[in-house]
Amino acid sequence: MMDYIRLNLGITKTYLIKCEGGYLLVDTGYPKDYGKFVKKLNQKRVKIEEIKYLLLTHYHDDHSGFACKMKAEQGIPLILQKKSVPLLAKGNSGDEVGGTYVTRRLRALFRIFELFHREFTFSPVISDQNDIIVDGDDEKVLRSIGVDGKILYTPGHTEDSMTVLLDNGKAFVGDAVMNFLKFTGTGYRPIYYTDEEKMYESVARIVRSGAKTIIPAHGNPFSVGKLMKLLQSS
Repeated sequence: MMDYIRLNLGITKTYLIKCEGGYLLVDTGYPKDYGKFVKKLNQKRVKIEEIKYLLLTHYHDDHSGFACKMKAEQGIPLILQKKSVPLLAKGNSGDEVGGTYVTRRLRALFRIFELFHREFTFSPVISDQNDIIVDGDDEKVLRSIGVDGKILYTPGHTEDSMTVLLDNGKAFVGDAVMNFLKFTGTGYRPIYYTDEEKMYESVARIVRSGAKTIIPAHGNPFSVGKLMKLLQSS
């Protein structure tokens, strides 16, 4: 029996995890994906009012695109990394400094993608007193809302990236690792990173943490053994 619900919004997959009184939502899609999100909720027979918390694994527009809308219309508290707060308030994930694609093939592919996706903006997300801000790892917040798990700080893809690790070994990693566009030679790495050393350190942290199944925002779930092989080859 699945202990989470996957909502496939296209490029981005978001997840519902049971919590006290309803669900914790991990990430949103792009701003334009809101209508699709509501449709997917209806297909799963989940009411939007059942979503009690929204955790953003990092600030990029394909993960926080309609977070502002959900917060304004539904009053859903956010769970954020401290480093996410100023980045989300800018409403722009396209002005990152120092980032790079992991392979030349990917860089060429995304030059084409950027012809159609010129703006990496979203409605700014302004944190308030109802939100839960964590700083690095956190062992308590998820348990306080009825989720058997913890938060791991896993930077590298972005400086604010974090992972939800359940006690049963399922790891909702956002973009810390993925199996997306493998034909470009990504090898389970994020397609884009801001700090290569931190990226590999985060992969190692996920492995050491006891994760068993990696559940990325882009691609499909895979065994942690794939990350072990990645570390051995790096």
